[in-house]
Amino acid sequence: MDVISVEHLFKEIDGKGIISDATFSVIRGAIAGFIGPNGAGKTTTIKILAGLFKKTSGKVEVLGGDPWERPQLRRKYSVIFDRLYFPPHNTVTDYLVGIASVLNSEGEVPHVIEEFGLEDYRGTSLGKLSAGYKQKVQLAASLLNDPELIIADEPTANLDPKARIEFEEIVRELNSKSSITFFISSHILTELERLITHVVVISSGRIVACSPLEKEMVRYTREEITILTDNPDMAVKALVKFNPVRRGSYVVVKGNLREMVDALDDAGVKVLQIRRSSLDDIFSSAT
Repeated sequence: MDVISVEHLFKEIDGKGIISDATFSVIRGAIAGFIGPNGAGKTTTIKILAGLFKKTSGKVEVLGGDPWERPQLRRKYSVIFDRLYFPPHNTVTDYLVGIASVLNSEGEVPHVIEEFGLEDYRGTSLGKLSAGYKQKVQLAASLLNDPELIIADEPTANLDPKARIEFEEIVRELNSKSSITFFISSHILTELERLITHVVVISSGRIVACSPLEKEMVRYTREEITILTDNPDMAVKALVKFNPVRRGSYVVVKGNLREMVDALDDAGVKVLQIRRSSLDDIFSSAT
């Protein structure tokens, strides 16, 4: 079953076409990545899915209904953004209780505070929290309505690497244990690739790819093979007949993979990672 279904979506703002004939869907249980260049229409699409923007034409359904025409649907899903918008003097508890009171779920506040490790920050004003903890508060708030779906627009854009890894772990856990579907836009493709099961690509307001990640990986598989080893200098020497090119700690080659691995093994070089395609390749080729 699709939790998001978009067909022939058009959106104009001030007479300018932002989204043009976009069609895509997200199945229940997926962690779907939404990628595209700046200005491609990602945030506008998310605001339409959130019920914040009205579509110009087309069909948009989130959990079986149009979010603009049926705002009550928002009680079944949550939306988080790149930063927490808040009254600066509100404490963590004030913020969560305020949202819970609207949802009639005040009893859930202690649970989400504990689940996200916010016990020591109950009385801390939101303005004094780190970016990572502000996003934890957003995620905690997003669970107060027991959502079936969470839509996230650049949720890790302002986080440091440690906080981004924590965010990934939380998403995986919520997806696996609570069966929450995620639709996440991000420019941090290497991290998104580790997390998502499906990918939707938008370019100039049009959807140019929508499928399971592995299908798009196969579609955009490159002839080049990228290899990470424990000794790049030795790897270059061992792979000399494959015309290796050093790119940072990686070695890029073309040829028979088995022969390359055998050559590295004979040279005593340990292979750490082999990659033929990546989310970056999908992004570059599709957009």
